[in-house]
Amino acid sequence: MNISSRLELKNSTTAFSWLLLAAMSCFVATHSGAADKPAEATEPVTMAQVTLDQSMAVDKLVQKFYPNSPIATSVLRKALQDANPKIISGNPQQRVKAGSTLAVPDHGHIAVAVLTPFAAAHAAKDPDPGPSARDAAVRKPWVRFP
Repeated sequence: MNISSRLELKNSTTAFSWLLLAAMSCFVATHSGAADKPAEATEPVTMAQVTLDQSMAVDKLVQKFYPNSPIATSVLRKALQDANPKIISGNPQQRVKAGSTLAVPDHGHIAVAVLTPFAAAHAAKDPDPGPSARDAAVRKPWVRFP
């Protein structure tokens, strides 16, 4: 394995770790608020209603509604398509007519919906992290240099 591929692997792993951390924080924030207000937890997710001024391609809409998003464009496009099945067919080059009103899902809810299965699988995979360096019994056989 050469150095560049190791750096790519490290960067992609780091990016995934940050994305997972962000999704988990959204997940925790959502569930901590749900514990305070159980009546709101059963309500559907509210979506912003946006009326287009000019016709745009679906990918341009995704870029406009979710700028600098770490989530893949295809996932965001699918969420926009699921929210507007009568208007968007799923073709990335499809142009949506001016004057159309679109329901735009919240970015946080998309992130939670996409990453929750991965977070649950990761949490269930290794509940016991093993011995810690904080334990004196673990540190006892360590070699100590003067």
